[in-house]
Parts: sequence; structure tokens; C-alpha cells
Amino acid sequence: MSGRVDPQDQRDEEQQALCRQARTLIEALRLSTAPAETLARAGDAVASALALLEPHVHGGPYAQADLLGGLGKFEETTDPMALFPYSPIVGRGNPIAPPVEFSVEEGVVHGRARFGAQYCGPPNHVHGGVVAGVMDELLGVVNVVNGVGAMTGTLKVRYNRPTPLFEEIRMEGRTAGTDGRKVYARGEMWHGDELLAESEGIFIQIGDDFRAKMGWAER
Repeated sequence: MSGRVDPQDQRDEEQQALCRQARTLIEALRLSTAPAETLARAGDAVASALALLEPHVHGGPYAQADLLGGLGKFEETTDPMALFPYSPIVGRGNPIAPPVEFSVEEGVVHGRARFGAQYCGPPNHVHGGVVAGVMDELLGVVNVVNGVGAMTGTLKVRYNRPTPLFEEIRMEGRTAGTDGRKVYARGEMWHGDELLAESEGIFIQIGDDFRAKMGWAER
């Protein structure tokens, strides 16, 4: 064994590490009471980082599964974190994604998250739109890992309790059957033993020309 490091794996690790730092920066900026001088110095540091990255920005196509718009690892794994590395909800390679982690056990998707102040809606609680976005992703992942990937048609979210900031939130999603091209899924969000939100989704399966319709790259 040579112990040789794959350059692409190394690039992905560094990119995800930088995304973690960017998320930390976003939260620190949201919480900051720093004076103008300190904010200006921080802005200069960010501008320097942007100057390093700008020459390496690609012009599309774009996808959640692959940096260059391809199919990613759909034929290799059912791990949601590997399937959707650039998701705006769970993507480790997407700096705006909240710290949500999904895992799969016997077709059921389990999730955990801790939402910082940048996701605040009502005082000290998560914005309802963020909750809905996470629910949409949860149910979408349920469909994918159960072999019935589809596009969101209808999403219903029932908010039972406000979702607190800075607390561990857990989620669970499961398939609820199919009817022709329609795919059904359900999900829940919890804080300890308290049910915060429930969701139901109707998703529509797309035909074989999906990649062409969505502008996906041929890989």
C-alpha cells in the first residue's frame, strides 16, 4: 500500500473544512457586537479570501449531488451526506447549509441539528421557513434512499411548538407509499420528547428525460 492521498478526496476535505469555517463566520457575524473598526478589518480578511477563490469559480451547471452538475455518488451509496454534498440544507460542501446531519436505518431517515442565531425567526426560536425547508429535504431524502426519488409537488407542515435555537433537534422521516407517479412521505421534528412539527409531502416522479429537463451534465 502506497498510502497515496487521492487529490480529489483531499480537495473535498479542504473545501468542507472551509465551509465549516464559513458557517462559524456567519454565526459569529450574526452575533457580533464588534465596533466598526473591527468589522472593517474582518471585512478585509474576507475580501482577501474571496480574491483567492474567485479564479476557481466554475460557471455551471450546478447540482446538489456533484460540484460540476453531475450525478455524484447515486450508484455507490445511500448515505444522504454523501449523496447531497452541495445541498443548501445538509450539504457539507455548502456554506449556507445549516448544521443538519441525516443518516439512514432500514429505510427510515434520522436527522439531528442545532440551529444558531442566524436561523432565528420568533425570538429565541427557528424561523418557520427554515423548518419547512429542512422538512422538504428530509422527505426528499426519504424518497431517494427508498428508490423513489421525486420532485416536491405539495408540502404540508404542521407547527405544534416553536423550534428552539441552540438545542439539539432530532428528525425522523419515512416513506408513506406510492400511487403511479405520486410518492408520499411523512416526517417529524422533535426536541427531546416534545413534538415540534409534522410534515406530509406528495412528490412527483420525473421520466427518463429528467437530466435534460433539469440541465444536468452528462457524466
